[in-house]
Amino acid sequence: MSDLGTQLDRGAGVDDSYRMPRAVRAARILALGMAGLGVISVAASGWLLGTKAAIGTAAPFIPAFLLGLIALAFNSEGQSVRIVAILVAVMNMLWTVPSIIEGRPPGPLGPLVSLAVIVLLFRRDARDWFEPPSQWW
Repeated sequence: MSDLGTQLDRGAGVDDSYRMPRAVRAARILALGMAGLGVISVAASGWLLGTKAAIGTAAPFIPAFLLGLIALAFNSEGQSVRIVAILVAVMNMLWTVPSIIEGRPPGPLGPLVSLAVIVLLFRRDARDWFEPPSQWW
C-alpha cells in the first residue's frame, strides 16, 4: 500500500491562495541570505581588524541590508513592495560592482544575487502574489 497518490488534509478553510509562491520565497531567501552575509562579514571584519575595517566592509552591504528589510514585508499586499524590492535590488547590483574591482565583499555575489531577485520578482506568480485579483461584492 502506497501513499504516493493521496494528499494530506490541510484542514478546513486552508487553500493555496495563502501560500507564498516559490519565486517569492526564493527571492526572500536570497535577500535575507545576502543581508545575513553582510552582518557576518561586518562582524568578522570588526572582530579581526577593528572598527574602521568594519565600517569599510559595511558600506557595500547597505543596499543588501535594505533589501533584507524589504524582504520581511513580502507577506503584505500591494505592488509597491515588489517594485521597491526590485528597485533596491537594482541599486544593490550597481552599488556592489566596485567591490568586484577592489576585491572586497560581497564581490560578484552582490550583482548575481540582485539579478536573481529581480528575475524572480518579475515572474507572473510573484506579480499575482503581491496583487491578488479584486473581489466584487
